[in-house]
Amino acid sequence: MGMIGNYCKITPDQFHSLKTGQITVSEFLYSDNHVLEDDLLDIDKAWDCIHFVLTGKGMVDLVEPELEMSPMYQIIMGGQAISNEDIGYGSARYLTPKEVKACHQTIKNITEHDFKTRVTAEQLVEHQIYPLSDQVDEDFIPYAYEYFRDVQAFFEQANTEEKYMLLYIN
Repeated sequence: MGMIGNYCKITPDQFHSLKTGQITVSEFLYSDNHVLEDDLLDIDKAWDCIHFVLTGKGMVDLVEPELEMSPMYQIIMGGQAISNEDIGYGSARYLTPKEVKACHQTIKNITEHDFKTRVTAEQLVEHQIYPLSDQVDEDFIPYAYEYFRDVQAFFEQANTEEKYMLLYIN
Protein backbone atom coordinates (compact mmCIF):
# COMPACT_ATOMS: atom_id res chain seq x y z
CA MET A 1 0.00 0.00 0.00
CA GLY A 2 1.57 3.26 1.09
CA MET A 3 0.82 6.91 0.50
CA ILE A 4 -0.84 7.41 -2.88
CA GLY A 5 -1.26 10.83 -4.51
CA ASN A 6 -4.64 11.54 -6.09
CA TYR A 7 -6.52 14.22 -8.00
CA CYS A 8 -10.19 14.71 -8.75
CA LYS A 9 -11.64 17.28 -11.16
CA ILE A 10 -14.86 18.78 -9.78
CA THR A 11 -17.48 21.16 -11.10
CA PRO A 12 -18.41 24.41 -9.35
CA ASP A 13 -21.64 22.75 -8.12
CA GLN A 14 -19.71 19.78 -6.71
CA PHE A 15 -17.26 22.17 -5.08
CA HIS A 16 -20.11 24.06 -3.43
CA SER A 17 -21.66 20.81 -2.12
CA LEU A 18 -18.34 19.71 -0.65
CA LYS A 19 -17.36 23.11 0.76
CA THR A 20 -20.73 23.63 2.48
CA GLY A 21 -20.79 20.08 3.85
CA GLN A 22 -23.84 18.94 1.89
CA ILE A 23 -21.81 15.82 1.16
CA THR A 24 -18.68 14.53 2.87
CA VAL A 25 -15.49 14.27 0.89
CA SER A 26 -15.19 10.53 1.54
CA GLU A 27 -18.77 9.91 0.42
CA PHE A 28 -18.13 11.98 -2.69
CA LEU A 29 -14.84 10.29 -3.58
CA TYR A 30 -15.53 6.72 -2.53
CA SER A 31 -19.12 6.11 -3.63
CA ASP A 32 -20.05 5.17 -7.18
CA ASN A 33 -22.61 7.95 -7.52
CA HIS A 34 -20.56 11.15 -7.69
CA VAL A 35 -17.30 10.91 -9.60
CA LEU A 36 -16.65 9.78 -13.15
CA GLU A 37 -13.53 7.69 -13.73
CA ASP A 38 -12.23 10.31 -16.20
CA ASP A 39 -12.30 12.88 -13.40
CA LEU A 40 -9.85 10.92 -11.23
CA LEU A 41 -6.08 10.58 -11.42
CA ASP A 42 -3.92 8.33 -9.25
CA ILE A 43 -0.20 9.13 -9.35
CA ASP A 44 0.78 6.28 -7.04
CA LYS A 45 3.91 6.95 -4.99
CA ALA A 46 5.43 9.42 -7.47
CA TRP A 47 3.91 12.51 -5.82
CA ASP A 48 6.82 13.43 -3.53
CA CYS A 49 9.39 12.97 -6.31
CA ILE A 50 7.33 15.14 -8.67
CA HIS A 51 6.99 17.78 -5.96
CA PHE A 52 10.76 17.66 -5.38
CA VAL A 53 11.51 18.00 -9.09
CA LEU A 54 9.21 21.05 -9.31
CA THR A 55 10.19 22.79 -6.07
CA GLY A 56 13.45 21.35 -4.76
CA LYS A 57 11.55 20.41 -1.58
CA GLY A 58 10.25 17.10 -0.32
CA MET A 59 7.50 16.54 2.19
CA VAL A 60 10.01 16.33 5.02
CA ASP A 61 11.55 19.70 4.16
CA LEU A 62 10.28 22.78 5.88
CA VAL A 63 7.91 24.78 3.73
CA GLU A 64 8.66 28.42 3.06
CA PRO A 65 5.46 30.51 3.27
CA GLU A 66 6.09 32.35 -0.01
CA LEU A 67 6.69 29.04 -1.82
CA GLU A 68 3.31 27.68 -0.76
CA MET A 69 1.49 30.05 -3.09
CA SER A 70 3.64 29.41 -6.16
CA PRO A 71 2.03 27.32 -8.91
CA MET A 72 4.96 24.87 -8.79
CA TYR A 73 4.19 24.19 -5.12
CA GLN A 74 0.44 24.01 -5.75
CA ILE A 75 0.74 21.14 -8.27
CA ILE A 76 1.23 18.46 -5.60
CA MET A 77 1.14 19.91 -2.09
CA GLY A 78 -0.95 23.01 -2.61
CA GLY A 79 -4.50 24.06 -2.17
CA GLN A 80 -6.64 24.82 0.83
CA ALA A 81 -8.44 22.22 2.93
CA ILE A 82 -11.98 21.71 1.67
CA SER A 83 -13.05 20.27 5.06
CA ASN A 84 -11.61 18.94 8.30
CA GLU A 85 -12.31 15.35 7.26
CA ASP A 86 -9.25 13.10 7.24
CA ILE A 87 -9.46 10.91 4.15
CA GLY A 88 -6.23 9.01 4.59
CA TYR A 89 -3.33 11.38 5.22
CA GLY A 90 -5.04 14.59 6.13
CA SER A 91 -7.86 16.43 4.45
CA ALA A 92 -8.42 16.87 0.75
CA ARG A 93 -7.30 20.22 -0.58
CA TYR A 94 -8.66 22.16 -3.51
CA LEU A 95 -7.45 24.46 -6.24
CA THR A 96 -9.77 26.97 -7.88
CA PRO A 97 -10.10 27.06 -11.68
CA LYS A 98 -7.82 30.13 -11.68
CA GLU A 99 -5.18 28.23 -9.69
CA VAL A 100 -5.59 25.18 -11.94
CA LYS A 101 -4.92 27.43 -14.95
CA ALA A 102 -1.79 28.90 -13.33
CA CYS A 103 -0.53 25.40 -12.50
CA HIS A 104 -1.21 24.19 -16.03
CA GLN A 105 0.66 27.16 -17.51
CA THR A 106 3.60 26.46 -15.20
CA ILE A 107 4.08 22.78 -16.10
CA LYS A 108 2.73 22.44 -19.64
CA ASN A 109 6.12 22.91 -21.34
CA ILE A 110 8.27 20.81 -19.01
CA THR A 111 9.80 18.11 -21.19
CA GLU A 112 11.09 14.69 -20.28
CA HIS A 113 14.64 16.04 -20.52
CA ASP A 114 13.78 18.99 -18.26
CA PHE A 115 12.19 16.72 -15.67
CA LYS A 116 14.92 14.10 -15.61
CA THR A 117 17.80 16.58 -15.43
CA ARG A 118 16.39 18.49 -12.45
CA VAL A 119 17.15 15.67 -10.01
CA THR A 120 19.41 12.68 -9.40
CA ALA A 121 18.59 9.42 -7.68
CA GLU A 122 21.11 10.32 -5.00
CA GLN A 123 19.30 13.62 -4.29
CA LEU A 124 16.05 11.74 -3.82
CA VAL A 125 17.63 9.63 -1.09
CA GLU A 126 19.47 12.60 0.43
CA HIS A 127 16.18 14.53 0.75
CA GLN A 128 14.25 11.48 1.98
CA ILE A 129 11.81 11.56 -0.92
CA TYR A 130 8.95 9.14 -0.33
CA PRO A 131 8.97 6.15 -0.72
CA LEU A 132 12.75 5.92 -0.98
CA SER A 133 14.66 5.47 2.22
CA ASP A 134 18.36 4.76 1.96
CA GLN A 135 18.44 2.93 -1.37
CA VAL A 136 19.34 4.73 -4.58
CA ASP A 137 16.91 3.68 -7.31
CA GLU A 138 17.83 4.92 -10.80
CA ASP A 139 14.48 3.70 -12.15
CA PHE A 140 12.42 5.92 -9.84
CA ILE A 141 12.91 9.14 -11.83
CA PRO A 142 11.58 7.64 -15.12
CA TYR A 143 8.72 6.10 -13.09
CA ALA A 144 7.86 9.52 -11.62
CA TYR A 145 8.13 11.18 -15.03
CA GLU A 146 5.45 8.88 -16.47
CA TYR A 147 3.08 10.04 -13.73
CA PHE A 148 4.15 13.64 -14.26
CA ARG A 149 3.00 13.38 -17.88
CA ASP A 150 -0.38 12.24 -16.56
CA VAL A 151 -0.43 15.24 -14.20
CA GLN A 152 0.31 17.59 -17.12
CA ALA A 153 -2.55 16.13 -19.17
CA PHE A 154 -4.93 16.15 -16.20
CA PHE A 155 -4.27 19.81 -15.41
CA GLU A 156 -4.73 20.63 -19.09
CA GLN A 157 -8.13 18.90 -19.08
CA ALA A 158 -9.21 20.58 -15.84
CA ASN A 159 -8.13 23.94 -17.21
CA THR A 160 -10.02 23.42 -20.48
CA GLU A 161 -13.11 22.29 -18.56
CA GLU A 162 -12.72 25.20 -16.08
CA LYS A 163 -12.99 22.82 -13.14
CA TYR A 164 -11.79 22.91 -9.57
CA MET A 165 -9.26 20.28 -8.53
CA LEU A 166 -9.14 18.19 -5.37
CA LEU A 167 -5.70 16.96 -4.26
CA TYR A 168 -5.36 14.28 -1.62
CA ILE A 169 -3.15 11.51 -0.35
CA ASN A 170 -4.65 8.26 0.84
